[in-house]
Amino acid sequence: MKANWMKVIALLVLAAMLIVSTGLAEAVDLAAIDWNARYTYAELEDQLQAIAETYPDVTALYPIGTTYQERTLWCMELTNPAIDEADKTGIAVVANIHGGERESASSAMYFAWWLATESATEQVQQILDNYVVYIVPVINADGYEQSFIYNTRQNLRPRDLNGDGTAFSDPYTDIDGDGYIATLYRGTADAQPDRKATPSFGMESPDWDGNGVLGDDPRNSGIDMNRTFDYQWNRFDVETVETGVIGANAWKNAGTAPATEPEVKAIQNFLLNNEIDAMATLHTGIQCVLYPWCYRAYDPEVDSDDIPYMQGVAAEMAAAFQETTGRGFYSKSSYEDYPTSAELIDYAYGRLNIHAYTIEVYSGGKSADGSIEACKWENTLPEEKWVFYTQDELAAMGLDPAAITDSQGNGLAEGEGLWFYTGSTAQMVDKAPEDQATMVQGCRDALLVMIASEPYGDGYTKAEYLNW
Repeated sequence: MKANWMKVIALLVLAAMLIVSTGLAEAVDLAAIDWNARYTYAELEDQLQAIAETYPDVTALYPIGTTYQERTLWCMELTNPAIDEADKTGIAVVANIHGGERESASSAMYFAWWLATESATEQVQQILDNYVVYIVPVINADGYEQSFIYNTRQNLRPRDLNGDGTAFSDPYTDIDGDGYIATLYRGTADAQPDRKATPSFGMESPDWDGNGVLGDDPRNSGIDMNRTFDYQWNRFDVETVETGVIGANAWKNAGTAPATEPEVKAIQNFLLNNEIDAMATLHTGIQCVLYPWCYRAYDPEVDSDDIPYMQGVAAEMAAAFQETTGRGFYSKSSYEDYPTSAELIDYAYGRLNIHAYTIEVYSGGKSADGSIEACKWENTLPEEKWVFYTQDELAAMGLDPAAITDSQGNGLAEGEGLWFYTGSTAQMVDKAPEDQATMVQGCRDALLVMIASEPYGDGYTKAEYLNW
């Protein structure tokens, strides 16, 4: 395998970590992995290690960075090492930059598992002989793990949201023991409140910091890492009003500078130090394949033919996903979806000349008529849940009913208690969607289309400025 200095160091670090962890990881039966299940990040690490140990002839597993909470970011590399890499084509699959989008991690994990377990078949042998496939299943490992408590898009850079001098001083906590985090509203037992008209009492929490405001300093950074890559960072301002966006999808969630986050630095360094021709980043939210640009529309006067080429490949990828899953998928430029800046696919293409795609693998819930054109997963989500607790019951949970206030600073009146509202999304934190096993197969088939679209034999063409 390629012996650049960063990879050598990474493999030495991995060897040391494996020596330390020998005997600690639970044995994983690769044939028994349930692709309809949700796994913790530690369980994903065990699965990756099992793949690497079971298929050492075609895999290499190594760290590419760490998170704020010192979780390791792993890359699994799959290829036939008996064939010189000089003429091979590099393919990258990176997933789960938004912590709660864990179906994307499942899809990336399945692709690594499938390539390894099917490595003796003619189809996969042809891929491993001619391509180097790099898979980073989870970019935002902290957000992934935090999303077992509450859906957390951001990473966990320490933040003091309520200004009391301590980061994360009032995190969301399940105090009523139902396993989920509720939003709280005042009311009486005989009258369920109107969420739009009733000021919130915050999020479920024991008021860790004792300031009377519940859940006002949660474990999230406020940073959307897919707005922080070092390309067109903070693009939108008053002069871009024609886009319909002035900063809403850029500066507000983009941190203080480009590539400030360790997870983003890890991905940028990974892309810079490997010869990659095409990349897919996996997400959820819609069922669609997106392609550059994110920050502006395609301009035939200045853009190369790469973008029309990616447009065609994206359409084929979406068609493959739809054919396998039976659910609707479509394709469009990311800018047509909504304008953003400093996204990963723009960085990969704009900086590094990598054909780059976003695959959005899942849009939960049912459409009005079940039509495939609605592009929903057509699964049944939990019903919204409302539970009322009296002030005595709140006190038994550790709250001081006389001290807590709503968002307008008003406390509970005599006879009032709190309604705990738990939405469908909040009740999915420990569950995978129905038929996720089909979803991951659909993503595999879309990725195979992307791989087939990249010719092998000519090698990677670096962006010109990287050859200086």
